[in-house]
Amino acid sequence: MIQVKNYNHIGIVVKNLEKSKWFYETLLGLQTIARPPFNYPGHWYQVGPDCQLHLMVYDERIPDTMRHIALEVADFEEAVRELRAQGIEILEGPGKRFDGSDYLFCKDPDGNRVEITRH
Repeated sequence: MIQVKNYNHIGIVVKNLEKSKWFYETLLGLQTIARPPFNYPGHWYQVGPDCQLHLMVYDERIPDTMRHIALEVADFEEAVRELRAQGIEILEGPGKRFDGSDYLFCKDPDGNRVEITRH
């Protein structure tokens, strides 16, 4: 049996790299990490100690779907205030899950669904 140890990275397609970098880097505070010189544009971020987010610029349709990435924040109320202050539409929430964790859903500038949570 294969034994998965952990997530390594999540790759998402974006159309506008600069707007996406503003969202993930400036608004959400993710730290840029080195990216190899692939033959397409993109940008990489470290997310916590063990996972990375890879933005890939491709000309493909970004579907309206429930598929999403979830990012845990240190201060949920501050995240809600900052998202609203920046005009980011909150699609669902803020709310509490059955286990008491906070959550909300929004979209990045290219329409990728993003969950913001605090456990």
